[in-house]
Amino acid sequence: MIRANVRTAAVMAAALVCSVPGAAGALERIPFAADGGAIRVQGTVNGQPVPMLVDLGAGVDVLSEKVGTRAVDVSGKFVTLSLTGQRVDLPIGTVVSMALGEFKVDSRTVGIWSGLDGSGVDGLISASAFRDVATTFDFRAHELLIEDAVTYAERKRFAARIPLFLQDELGIAVGVFARFDFGNGQTGLCVVDTGTQDIMLDRRFAKKLGVNLADPSLKSVKTRLGQGLSATIPSLTIIGASDSTMQRPNVVFENLVYDCNVGTEYWANKVFTLDILQRVMYVAPPA
Repeated sequence: MIRANVRTAAVMAAALVCSVPGAAGALERIPFAADGGAIRVQGTVNGQPVPMLVDLGAGVDVLSEKVGTRAVDVSGKFVTLSLTGQRVDLPIGTVVSMALGEFKVDSRTVGIWSGLDGSGVDGLISASAFRDVATTFDFRAHELLIEDAVTYAERKRFAARIPLFLQDELGIAVGVFARFDFGNGQTGLCVVDTGTQDIMLDRRFAKKLGVNLADPSLKSVKTRLGQGLSATIPSLTIIGASDSTMQRPNVVFENLVYDCNVGTEYWANKVFTLDILQRVMYVAPPA
């Protein structure tokens, strides 16, 4: 009887693993530190320790010139646009291995970017690294979790299901977007970003949200993307999770390529799970 039960349990577990798309084979926990709102982790490249940020807005995994010139076998060039429209040229290639703790990053394409040199970090891990695994970003416990079939199924039980929209550039860079409500009947398709603390909206939304950008009392602020104007908007909610609303958040208005960019100021104290393969994210209810 015991042997039969064990066999039955094994078959059921195998079936569950196969039936949950995007789930990893085992649960991995990766602690992170909040570094000015960013997610700072200890990674390795070709077995050597490298301080990194997990930046879902980066598009492609990149290494500093200091590390990348030694570690990346360059095979080409990738050209893309930053959120504010500037052209970015990156030498790209492959590395032997890249990991966050025990989680082996799918490093099919890695770029080299001199902008990291002198910043205190030598790598950016983008959404591309999580193409094929369900990954939870737990800002309450300050850890990333690579889900397995059982934990992923449990994770989804009480969370709000949010459709994701992907910008996949040549199978190299991945941008992750979701729809947000700004109040006053205004909505936008926003980058889900963990590489900056700021919440940024394109300037075209300002007037409709009751903000006069010509008001001399508005504070000019510098972001990682450029210069913008800080103001308060009615609210910010990821559509599909009404209990995730921020009331009267401070945002930065800039000239953006997209509608908006939602950084960690919004995600702080939240828990969300990305399943890029199935184009969905799950946002846990408030604690």
